[in-house]
Amino acid sequence: MLNRLIVFALASIAITALIAPQLRTAGPQPQTDAAATVQPARPHPAGGEADDSNAMVLRRDSSGQFHMTAAIQGEDVRFLVDTGADVVALTEDTAERLGLRPQPDDFLPVMKTASGTGYGARVTLDSVEIGGERFTNVEAVVMQGLSVNLLGQSVLRRLGKVELDGDSMVIRPS
Repeated sequence: MLNRLIVFALASIAITALIAPQLRTAGPQPQTDAAATVQPARPHPAGGEADDSNAMVLRRDSSGQFHMTAAIQGEDVRFLVDTGADVVALTEDTAERLGLRPQPDDFLPVMKTASGTGYGARVTLDSVEIGGERFTNVEAVVMQGLSVNLLGQSVLRRLGKVELDGDSMVIRPS
């Protein structure tokens, strides 16, 4: 049962990674990560104010996606925020830069996509830091052929509640 869940999760990651580059629109790409700052969120639609002093607000970029930078094992890594991904997914280049070097035998067929079989190697990240929050022993996967790092639920659920509000993604601590 767990293997089916892992295969499903990794299939979701692969499909997102394959589709995301095709969804980009023409126009300037953001040059800084200023949108991924901790800012007070707006009042709730019901009119009441939540304690949003620790809320993280991300602004949608020109491609319609949300990005942020996280410190992985002390190194800054840029991510596409993927609420549909179960785990953090790293490109092979990023994994190499972080000193994560899965052996060729570690890459297993973890998903089937329209373009073929996707291979990934499970890893554990010692530390992930976002917005002053530090998480340890984070489940992740290094994916062959992945073009962008994906920030999935293995971190997002630890950050708090994720909500979309127009062109903003608001993450409130639980």
